[in-house]
Amino acid sequence: MPIDESCWTIDPQTGFILQPDPIADLRTVETGLSAEVVDELHELATSIPTLITDGELRRAVDEAGKHSMGHAIELGDGRVLERLFQIYAHLANGYVWCEQQNPTSHIPASVAVPLVELANALGRPPIIPYVSTSIANFKRIDPNGDIVVENLRCIQKMIDTMDETWFHMTHVQIEAEAGPAIAGCSSASTAAQLGDIDTVATELATVPAAIDQMTATFKRITERCRPEYYFRTLRPYLFGFTDVVYEGVEAFDGEPQTINGQTGAQSSVIPAIRTLLGVEHNEGGLTSYLVDMKQHMPRPHRDMLASIDSTAIRGAVVAANKTELTEAYNACLESVLSFRSLHLNMARAYIASKVDDPTGTGGTNFMHWLTLLRDETQEQMI
Repeated sequence: MPIDESCWTIDPQTGFILQPDPIADLRTVETGLSAEVVDELHELATSIPTLITDGELRRAVDEAGKHSMGHAIELGDGRVLERLFQIYAHLANGYVWCEQQNPTSHIPASVAVPLVELANALGRPPIIPYVSTSIANFKRIDPNGDIVVENLRCIQKMIDTMDETWFHMTHVQIEAEAGPAIAGCSSASTAAQLGDIDTVATELATVPAAIDQMTATFKRITERCRPEYYFRTLRPYLFGFTDVVYEGVEAFDGEPQTINGQTGAQSSVIPAIRTLLGVEHNEGGLTSYLVDMKQHMPRPHRDMLASIDSTAIRGAVVAANKTELTEAYNACLESVLSFRSLHLNMARAYIASKVDDPTGTGGTNFMHWLTLLRDETQEQMI
């Protein structure tokens, strides 16, 4: 049975976030797994912060049962599979990094085998992605309330502190606020392909306000997520793996795996807006890295990005050569530029100012490429 990935439908109001809201407790839904297995996974998932604090996570994972995810995959419920993948990915990253000065070079079969099964079914690498810490990791405190950081909590935690929750849930609010910006750019692209220049201008005019709201929310990370805490306590669990053996995974044949870690570059928001607006980046290591980051996105989001005509809007603006249209387009780029400049400043405050070698959780020199992204965006004003 094919997997139902309609939960990743892009919504004009909430963008790329999972919908309906993510499943917090697998015991309340049909999973295709036995009640005993679900109970064990629930206990492990909710105990991760305590097990890490007590120095017991590796023991608990070593003693856990190895369960096939075949029946859950056959059931084909995308939201169920996302929650299962989220649990096993957190267990994997937790197992490797819970002793920061003594990371392991292997993941036990009890986690490695089901994680790889689920990763293959969902079409992404077997490690924590941005998806699993943010857009599939929120629960509303008031079920009828808005998707704003004050009304959200993490479903899956690694540390269980306000800093962790605030960091991840701020990103969820930003993702939701991106919905109108993506919708405006998409409508402008459609209008451009139809030659409807007036509608292109009208739709583009709606985009800057949405991106500016994203930027305003981004600034709020500092309110309850301390830079020192993020750097010393949360960030280490988001790093990738270098030469880590996934025990029991036949397809890997015992060969160590190297996989990039969680990073905001795995969000579909800015890539979608950038591509719709026709902003190009110079070929090189940076562009190859960004292509690799797409593999961590949900399949429907990758498909959406691949379907964009990146020439439609920019081509229409250049061809029309109308002041109002050009100004509307440049205003969109100005907003993207402001967001990227803030991202660069945040990265400097939270990470780069604390290290000699600014290699990010995603495995690249983030200060270098964030600077390139900002500068190359500015260069493409019309």
